[in-house]
Amino acid sequence: MDAQTTGLDALTSKMDEFNARLQRIEEMNADSDSEDGSKKPGEHRTAPHKLLLLWPSVQPLLTAASVTNNDGYVMEAEDRGILRLFSRGEGIDEHDGTQPGGPSSPARSEDSSNESGSVNPPTLPEGLWGTGLPQTPSSDIRRSEPYNHWGGLKPDGTLDLDPQTVRDLYASYMTHFHVMHPFLDQKRLQSMFDKFIIRHCPDQHKQRSRPAFVAHMDDDSGRAAKRQRSNGTYANPSTASDTQPPQRSPGNAVIYLVLALGKICQHKMPLPGVIPHNSLNANAFVTHQLNGSHGVSSSSPASTPSVAIKPSPISPSSTPATQPTPPVDGSLHQHARSRRSSLDTGGSVSGYRNIDVIPGLAYFAKATEILGENGDGNNLVHAQMFLLAGLYKGQLARVKESMSWITMAGRAVLSLLDRYKLYNDKYWTGYGDVEKKYEQGQKRIKDKRHNMIVLASWTCLQLESDILAELPLPSSRIQGVESMLVYPNRVTEDETYSGLDGTVGNHKEDDKILMFYSAQMFLRGRLNKVHRELYGSACRKKPLREVRAVLRGHESILGAWRAGLPPLLIWDNDDEPPKDILAARLRAKYWGARYVVNRPFLDYALHIMPHVKAGVAVRAVAKDVHNNPRDEAEMRLFEAIATMSEGDVIQGCHRCIGAAMQSTVAFDGVPDRLIVTNIHGTAHAQFGNMLVLSATYFSTYLNFLVSDQEERFQRLLTRTIKFLKRLSAISPTCAVDYAILVNIQKTLFHVPPEERHIYRNEGITEGITSADISFSAPT
Repeated sequence: MDAQTTGLDALTSKMDEFNARLQRIEEMNADSDSEDGSKKPGEHRTAPHKLLLLWPSVQPLLTAASVTNNDGYVMEAEDRGILRLFSRGEGIDEHDGTQPGGPSSPARSEDSSNESGSVNPPTLPEGLWGTGLPQTPSSDIRRSEPYNHWGGLKPDGTLDLDPQTVRDLYASYMTHFHVMHPFLDQKRLQSMFDKFIIRHCPDQHKQRSRPAFVAHMDDDSGRAAKRQRSNGTYANPSTASDTQPPQRSPGNAVIYLVLALGKICQHKMPLPGVIPHNSLNANAFVTHQLNGSHGVSSSSPASTPSVAIKPSPISPSSTPATQPTPPVDGSLHQHARSRRSSLDTGGSVSGYRNIDVIPGLAYFAKATEILGENGDGNNLVHAQMFLLAGLYKGQLARVKESMSWITMAGRAVLSLLDRYKLYNDKYWTGYGDVEKKYEQGQKRIKDKRHNMIVLASWTCLQLESDILAELPLPSSRIQGVESMLVYPNRVTEDETYSGLDGTVGNHKEDDKILMFYSAQMFLRGRLNKVHRELYGSACRKKPLREVRAVLRGHESILGAWRAGLPPLLIWDNDDEPPKDILAARLRAKYWGARYVVNRPFLDYALHIMPHVKAGVAVRAVAKDVHNNPRDEAEMRLFEAIATMSEGDVIQGCHRCIGAAMQSTVAFDGVPDRLIVTNIHGTAHAQFGNMLVLSATYFSTYLNFLVSDQEERFQRLLTRTIKFLKRLSAISPTCAVDYAILVNIQKTLFHVPPEERHIYRNEGITEGITSADISFSAPT
């Protein structure tokens, strides 16, 4: 009897444990479902261009500035064809059978083959898309112009794999990108490069001397010191007779992508745009670049058809201008161009291609040969090479192409995380007593490979989240496991940095990199949480008391986090912008987070508070530009803020304004061209800061918030205009943002756009004015 009772008790205990486990799993899944719903890309409402729709205070300013508003202009501007690697321009191949008169295709019907005549074939000898890199050196040197090395090719058309060049580009990558995202193991990567040099890099000095015009043209891109191998020796390059053709392996793809990123980082002046289709324009463009003039001129691609933000449907056969000229005359109409090749105008087809001019593109093109074969891979090396490809496209402000690679990396790391169960306690709580066995998620990291998977996961999460905050693009859904991600080795989840040496002047380089990296992890996680809790579905059902607590809580947490930083990361608000890119990124992300947290106060004060003081209900006045009700989450925010004192609201507005100003100048101390992981997002965020400050300054009700710092605001507006101007050659979004701010500046201050302030980080030169930019009317 006692044995039976004992057995029943044990069974009951097991059932209770099982029920408790099920309940925890259900709760976890419910939270996950709620978060997933709030993470749909379309629900991000803090993107700068959303202000054109959501903030009624912006509309009078845009009207006064003769700007036709359209909150969808960013997606329209970025709806351009992919970059053609081996030819010119960018575009979509329309020879797919869907166009009347196109070539045969399974998608075409037999009876529509010649409805509208034939499509003019491309006139380039290598076709519209090119034929790839030559397998052997070409004896036909086609270029009579002084040859440039920017793309990464030698004069004979083959890839430049000179041993010293490879070492320099490796060092450039480590200096600029590894410090920001250390998802490649440094020792293993150096070993890979040593072996690559031995096997595949011929020693040019043992052959005929190289022509003088092949030498590096950048005066400030000094040679890196010869890299020592891990065993104390140096990698000895091969002679031409010893070299082997590189395998098409994922490891070699990583090497080529590191070279591409290293090459683009060596380019200190503003990056060039794509080579235009038209031969005359192409030659003028390259001549302009070779002459060393980096201001915008009428011959640059930035001076082709005018930029567009007028709302209009995008036809299947059109796309916004590839290289738009930022108009400054107030005519901001969307101009769509035909995706059909402009080569049918005839003329010479000799000259430069994208791969000859865009820094590092030749190495990227070589990597894509391998990427294409490994696109369905889900191993660590696949995740790493996808991330590298995404980072390279991000340098060119090609955000949609960058996102495509990053989501592929997300797919791979999600598979790896699940395979090795690299999750923290929140995952294991669904399995009863297992939580006690894994009190710290890091105990799941058993070796260096596991740690590299975790680092790749956090990098993917950060890069993808940064893009989703601006554009509603398809994602890998890695945000769905964010709360369960294990932290990398030596990084604590409580943000104490106890495993790292944060003493100023006494830290190891790896410790410094990990400290800044973990700080970025915290801030990115906080921003994602803010989007969910303040702007997403999580806010819609909370009582007002909880909404108030969340508003105050995020601000309090950010303050406490900053107060607990180690000495190496600490800064004062009055400090000059840092020269170190890691410190600059940290401050930019921190001030960006505070801006997003406090923006609801400014939104409320501009659009709701005057009416509430007059006795009108919040919901009666919470409307967007088109007089439609604001989102329910924003309604709850406004109702919660309405219960606070006016003094608390104004303090929140001051915090928002101050954060916008601080985040705008965070990178101003960094020398040379600004190199960040997502230049499109950085530039567009600065545009958003200026739009908010301008709307507040233009307001009769809250003008004092900015007018007290009017001189500073004017300086910020001018430097942001110059920043966007320098990026307009590679980013149609920046071209439109530039045009909007120029018109706003003229409206607010009647300042002629010819006022010559220099933004040194983007290589602005004196003498470049709006008069130097030619405009062509939409056709």
